[in-house]
Amino acid sequence: RSIRGFRAPSAQRRNDDSSAKSPFAHTPGPLPLGDAQEQARISKMIQKANQENTPPPGLTPEQLEKFYEAAKDDSDTLRPFPNNTNPVTGEVNGPRGPEPTRYGDWERKGRVSDF
Repeated sequence: RSIRGFRAPSAQRRNDDSSAKSPFAHTPGPLPLGDAQEQARISKMIQKANQENTPPPGLTPEQLEKFYEAAKDDSDTLRPFPNNTNPVTGEVNGPRGPEPTRYGDWERKGRVSDF
């Protein structure tokens, strides 16, 4: 008896071009706008916004801290209520911020419960 060489099916060459017919071979991006000038304007706006929010390369940690500190918006912080009581609803030790049931969920320390 002779032992034939073993080849895994994946190691065999295929003569058919099935990979070119795959529906996943080409994944399209977002559809371009109909107007080329409008598309260019939107692309420039996106590029400008990305450049404004990205620090230049080669900054030291202190420089990075200053960069991000300047971009920080303190208007979003939730201030504690006086005496830990919500002046609008009278709720004691309740969550800060907008009414959570209005938005369909309740978040506390990163955990969300849906109603």
